[in-house]
Amino acid sequence: MTENKDSEISTDSESAQKAAAYIEPILKHLDTEDVLIEKDKITELFVKLWEYENGEKLDSATQRLTIIALFIYTAHNVLEDYNIRIDRSRQYISQALHEWVKPEMEKVAADEKASKDPFKAFVDSSHGNLENVFSWEHFMPDIKKVSETELNFKFKKCWFAEFFIRFGRVDYIP
Repeated sequence: MTENKDSEISTDSESAQKAAAYIEPILKHLDTEDVLIEKDKITELFVKLWEYENGEKLDSATQRLTIIALFIYTAHNVLEDYNIRIDRSRQYISQALHEWVKPEMEKVAADEKASKDPFKAFVDSSHGNLENVFSWEHFMPDIKKVSETELNFKFKKCWFAEFFIRFGRVDYIP
């Protein structure tokens, strides 16, 4: 009986470490300027909610959205504990997310600049990327390539809004 408890604890520890590994690349970019915060509190809450959401069992698209949403949710909650207003929290969180995707964005921008027609390259690359990132199931996008230089898209649904409503924090929806 004791052996089972020990193995359960190590499994929980391993799953917690695996869950924490999802948030660490984003969390390292969270800069709250002059306010010192314990980022471990964000990680702890993230791990609990990741397990609540059965994050490991989600498909890859939903998993990525859940990682982002849980980062936003947990960071807001912890920053609120440090008396950081929601608008400042939103700035810090947005900046962290921006820095997290910055290498990927810079690579895409460099490819677009290297092409003969950068805007056409942007439209072509963005069309496929939008369909991958904003899947039908999560956002119900209406993406239309109007011309070689114009791409229109609308969302009929927002997965993030549904997530924050489910967690009772509609004030986190920008």
